[in-house]
Amino acid sequence: MGKALMRPLVIAFTTVLSAAPAQAEIVQAWCSLMWRDGRAQIEQGPCDFRQAFGNVQVWMGERWAFDFPADGQGRYYTRRNRNDFIRFERGGYILTVFQGGQPAR
Repeated sequence: MGKALMRPLVIAFTTVLSAAPAQAEIVQAWCSLMWRDGRAQIEQGPCDFRQAFGNVQVWMGERWAFDFPADGQGRYYTRRNRNDFIRFERGGYILTVFQGGQPAR
């Protein structure tokens, strides 16, 4: 195969590989769970966080698992993105996720 034909083939192959869908990575974060029913207790601790295509899943140990599908934003929950955290508000609770780990006090 001549050099003139080889170059477009390599470019096309590279483009196909780079267009492959990305896998969502689960990362360690710090979460704060606050209840809206007047409970004074706030649950805090390490959590696992995954985000892909606007869909978010959060796990706080074995006790809590949260799922925030992108198509439910504004209908079932609200999402607020800040520089140092993401906050989800749904029904009776507010979940704050600090992707950089436990915030300084």
